[in-house]
Amino acid sequence: MNERIKTIRQMLKMTQADFGSQIGISQNYVWMLETGAREPSDRTIRDICREYGINEEWLRTGEGEMRRSFAREEEMAGLFRNLMAARPESFRAALITTLLRFDPDGPEWALLEDIYKKIAEETKKTPEP
Repeated sequence: MNERIKTIRQMLKMTQADFGSQIGISQNYVWMLETGAREPSDRTIRDICREYGINEEWLRTGEGEMRRSFAREEEMAGLFRNLMAARPESFRAALITTLLRFDPDGPEWALLEDIYKKIAEETKKTPEP
């Protein structure tokens, strides 16, 4: 299980400290879990699964899919929580927060859609290395 916990944290691109703080454990305890020096409690396992959308059976046994399937709203809320926990002062966090404040029917969305389409077109034109 220690390797699966490490895989989750690395997939989320989180430090041990950030990963642990989201579920109420220390960076040192995350390190002990990842190295196999400690076995996680049932509560820690449930917290990891709840907070990061992990399938508990996969975490415990390695069987099945790693990620639980989410309703769209639940997935977006989890992504936003992870973004804000990692670096709430970052440009990405500021951008997402600003976007969430836009009026759903406001003109900003049409402008952003145009920008997105132009970027997508340019990306198709640019050859990959």
